Amino acid sequence: MHMRYSFTKNGEGFAFAQQYNVDASFKDLVQVCRAIKKMPVPKAMDLLGKVGRGEMPVEYRTYNKKIGHRRELGGRKGRYPAKAANIVRKVLANAINNAKVKQIDEATLVVEHACANKQDIYPRLAPKGRRMRANYETAKIEIAVKGEPRKIAEISVPATKKEAKKEAVKGEAEKVAEVAVPEKKEVKKKEAVKVAVPEKEESVSQKAAQFEKKEEVVKAEKGEVKRSEAGAAKPQNIPKKVNKSKTGKYE
Repeated sequence: MHMRYSFTKNGEGFAFAQQYNVDASFKDLVQVCRAIKKMPVPKAMDLLGKVGRGEMPVEYRTYNKKIGHRRELGGRKGRYPAKAANIVRKVLANAINNAKVKQIDEATLVVEHACANKQDIYPRLAPKGRRMRANYETAKIEIAVKGEPRKIAEISVPATKKEAKKEAVKGEAEKVAEVAVPEKKEVKKKEAVKVAVPEKEESVSQKAAQFEKKEEVVKAEKGEVKRSEAGAAKPQNIPKKVNKSKTGKYE
């Protein structure tokens, strides 16, 4: 449910707030709203806080029969509507938050419009005894504040959510590429160094020494083959040595 505002001005620097179905006296709400009209917002919040704590009365210009005169008001008639003041203070705080959302400077806010009216009347009767009528009445409150809008730099916002996601993915990919590329280059350099170092260490003298060792091994193998061939050519039947005995005979 949304109720129309009686305040028709609407443009840059305006912020609104309202509350309806309020369980409070609309007569008290009217006097509280009248007290803060055309007042700077910080001063109005301070006044409503004092009234809510019972430290400051509110002047009653209407509905003021049989009401006492107050010294704080210079002898004028007034009361201490704490319940109504606390409700109006909440609505005013809501209007200030709406002004923040619209990027309006809080220091320049003024209560441009504040009013309260009777909303609904629900008939009520006493449950027992004489059927006396005591109707249940609700009220509504509306407040409008005005201030100077802030100057905000233009911000490029993507048209759709898909474009925003694409831009975010591109940004992440660029960051990953910036971090990953240098690491790959370093790895390649290290591998090249590992492969190149053994080649540098192998000098000409070492190669010559290796070659000489190979030749010696080959020559040794050839010499063993000749020896084996020479051993095979020797006669197998060799005569036994003849020994003389003591008798002088040959054995």
